[in-house]
Formats: sequence, C-alpha cells, structure tokens
Amino acid sequence: MISCREEPAGGCRRMNMKQLEAFLAIARHGGFVEAAERLNVTQSTISARIKELEQDLAVTLFDRSRRQVQLTPKGRELLDYAARAVALQREIKQRIGLPEAISGVFRIGVAELIAVTWLPHFAASVRQCYPAVTLQFDVTMNPAMLEGLRSGSLDLALMIHTGAATDLLARPLGSVPFAWMAGADFELPDRTLAIDELRRFPIIYQSADSFMNQFMSALLYPEGNSRRSGTSCNSLAARVSLLMAGLGVSLMPLMTLETTPRKGSLRVVRTDPPHVDVSYDAVCARATSSPAVRTLMELAMEASSFNRGPPP
Repeated sequence: MISCREEPAGGCRRMNMKQLEAFLAIARHGGFVEAAERLNVTQSTISARIKELEQDLAVTLFDRSRRQVQLTPKGRELLDYAARAVALQREIKQRIGLPEAISGVFRIGVAELIAVTWLPHFAASVRQCYPAVTLQFDVTMNPAMLEGLRSGSLDLALMIHTGAATDLLARPLGSVPFAWMAGADFELPDRTLAIDELRRFPIIYQSADSFMNQFMSALLYPEGNSRRSGTSCNSLAARVSLLMAGLGVSLMPLMTLETTPRKGSLRVVRTDPPHVDVSYDAVCARATSSPAVRTLMELAMEASSFNRGPPP
C-alpha cells in the first residue's frame, strides 16, 4: 500500500484555504508584500503557501519575471474558483457556526460625515456582538470606496448614495439635509436666492472627483456647462474653516451649524429650495458579499442616526 508521502505527484493533495487566501490577496493587491500586510503574516509565509499551491496543482500561478507579479493563464483560471471556495468556506462558518464564529479583519470605507457622527456607535455594536471581529476604517470619498469594493480592497462602504449598480448590493442608511452656507460676515443679498444665482459667489468644493463635487455642480449648472472655479478641499472640517474665514459658500450638512466650534460663525444662505436631502448607503460587492458582511450592513443600519425614510 502506498502512503500519501510515497504517492506520485498528483495523487495526494494538500491544497487548503490559507493557500487560496494568499493567492487571492496577491492577485487583488498586486504583490507578495502587499498580500502579507493584508493577511497579517510574513512575506516568507505567503511565498511558502504559494509555492505549496503551485506544487500541488503542478502549475505556475504567477509570472515573477516582471517588476510586478502577474497572473499566468492558469492563475487567471484559478481566480474565480479560489474566490468562490473562500467565500463558501466563510459562509459555512457563519451560517452553521455560533455568532462567535464570525471573526476576522473587515476593511470598511467611511464617508467623513458618518465618521464624525455615528461611526463610534456602530463600532461599539460590532464589538459587543462579535468580539472576534476587527474593523479597519478608511475615511475617504465615494470614488475611492467604489474602486475599493470592486478591487476587493474594501469589504464594505458606508457612503453617499450614487444610484443602482448591478455589481453592488446596497442598504439604506438614511438621509441628511444639506443647505448652502457661508460665514456670518459674508456679504449676501437680503432675499431668497435661486440656486443658480450662487454662481456669482466663490464656491468651496470638495476635491475634483468627489460625488459631492459633481452634485454641487449639477445644482449650480443644471444646463450642464459647468465652469467650476474657487477653492476645493476634501475635508469637511477644513471647509467649515474656509467658510468661517469668508472665502465663499458651500453645500454643507445642516447639522454643521450645531457642531461648529464657534456658534454663530456660519449661517444658512436663503435659497429656493432651502435644502436638499443627501442619502447614504451601506454597500458591498455583490459577487464577494458574505453573511458576515451583510450582518455588518444590518448593524450599520441600526446604528445610523440619519433621517429614516423610504430608500431613494
């Protein structure tokens, strides 16, 4: 009788989930070093797992001759199988096991307004319900979060609603009223202004590729011939400071009036309509969503302090 150790190549398989996770991490993040950081192991461990996997399958999965490792044809063929296998293993653990079985590191993109309002409540809820879960937050803007969800570098995003996308799964977190604001001493006509009249004033935007930037431009230039000019900044707190310094007007959450360090330093610009509602969602990639991620989405919905109403 031939033992596994003595069996010829191809007869005894040692492939395991850790090898497949290492393979996916390299493929998604572009290298062995990046994969080791994501999985919180050493680079030598990642290299050993891939070497074992390649030996077990008797194929080369990565082309290492270039500056950045790339998948070989066989590696590309394995990619979908590996993703499904890892997702299925997680689903088995999370559906069949106890709540304590939900564990691991989850990377979550977060809109700044959420970060400064109810994010601590969400994190505390997760810690209380699932102590084996580690959350890694990245406070950033919609374009970066969408890219992260689609590349696999983010498991979940708490972000401004951007519309339906067939590859994404979204759950509503509520809405926030936004109004045009200026510094208390900023000169404005003593009357209600149409939104397009604000174009005569300096506008303080978010950074160029942000969703709010596009949203503001669509309000100011409904005819589509946007001619953006003025200051831009991707920090909510910094935009408050710029408004207080009298450098222009900007579309801001109404709650900003209550959270500004110096009460009365900002004022709402009288416009028609007086405010707009901006909706927020919890979003994950549909193809790689898991019961654990969907559980986190539900906890985010419960933790949200935004206005509840029908989804957009």
